Amino acid sequence: MLWYQKQPLLQNTCHVDLAKASSFEAYAQVFAFCSYAGQTDLMPCTQEEYLTIPLRLLREEAEKNSERIAFADSAADIKKLNGQGKIAALLSIEGPEVICCDPERLPELRAQGFRMSTLTWNADNALAGWHGGEQGLTDRGRAYVSAAQKNSIIIDVSHLSMSSFWDVVDVTINPIVASHSNCRAICEHSRNLTDDQLCAIADTGGTVGLNLYQPFLGENADFGTMRAHLEHMLTLCGETHVALGGDLDGCDLLPKGFRDLTDYATFYDYLRDCGYSENLLHCIFYDNLYRLF
Repeated sequence: MLWYQKQPLLQNTCHVDLAKASSFEAYAQVFAFCSYAGQTDLMPCTQEEYLTIPLRLLREEAEKNSERIAFADSAADIKKLNGQGKIAALLSIEGPEVICCDPERLPELRAQGFRMSTLTWNADNALAGWHGGEQGLTDRGRAYVSAAQKNSIIIDVSHLSMSSFWDVVDVTINPIVASHSNCRAICEHSRNLTDDQLCAIADTGGTVGLNLYQPFLGENADFGTMRAHLEHMLTLCGETHVALGGDLDGCDLLPKGFRDLTDYATFYDYLRDCGYSENLLHCIFYDNLYRLF
């Protein structure tokens, strides 16, 4: 988003910036680099440049603001940086087209600090099927999952077709994550997860992240709608497998009352007023993803 809009990381008109994040006691952000498969009209560049150009920009912005933010690729890094009052920046890719869907390039990706990867975005590819289709995991996709997990890269099942999801569950040896997906029982959308899928993710030791995109929450979505999805996830997955997966600056339509990153504090207060304990809130807002890393 900073690349598209030519804005700085410190303070901008996007959902996320360093000034907005400064109000939090401890904060870590997963920055997702998206392939935008099939939508190269957004920027005239190759698929790989959707990774290399914004990654270079993020590193430059982090260097300019080194007193506020630094890169992390482990829980120890996150703890150290947050203890210093700094934001911990973690890296993921959303659509492996940015590395040509090549399992052999995952060690290179890990060496650059990446810790998470989806298998698709909004189209089928050489690895798997997207949520709007029926294709399952390919042989190359299975090799990708194996190589990612050998390199401590967490597989993100958001955006997958139903067939591909269950193929991943069959072959995974590590916890998996649905970084930004909601509950299909509450909102019937192909990007949302069925009850069986939610349970399966928790069974791997993984985590589900609450998405803030209105079409995935439901019509006239507000804090109450967000809470309904959270409580359904908590009932099925348990208190240690649910987190925040806002997709901020990756989506435009947010629920009523939610404008940007700072409104997570408002949502925290809302949930506390609804009776959520401080321990549960800490699990959802920080500890569960911290443990995953």
